[in-house]
Amino acid sequence: PLSMYLAHKKFKVANVPLMPELQPPDELFRIPKGKIVGLTIDVHYLNVIRKERLKALGLPDSAAYATTARIEQELAYAADIMKRIGCVVIDVSHRAVEETASLIMECIPSS
Repeated sequence: PLSMYLAHKKFKVANVPLMPELQPPDELFRIPKGKIVGLTIDVHYLNVIRKERLKALGLPDSAAYATTARIEQELAYAADIMKRIGCVVIDVSHRAVEETASLIMECIPSS
């Protein structure tokens, strides 16, 4: 939803998930850091979101995808990548899509 909202505001957007099992694309490290915004979220807030997602899919909320340990691992990995890039990082915990988009638009002028 955030990428679609920003695209509607005339931003060219790519959403690159950062997960330990996947190498981020090399292009991510070649783009000027001023054009990249990293997103992070509170562990416990993401845990609640993921458990609800699993329930909606009819799956047990005990899946590894929703464990605190797994989420902490993913967030640490993402934080390391964002630190290597040197990009702005925004905590999206408890933020509406529009609020997050506004923060991003303040950081990055539309092209």
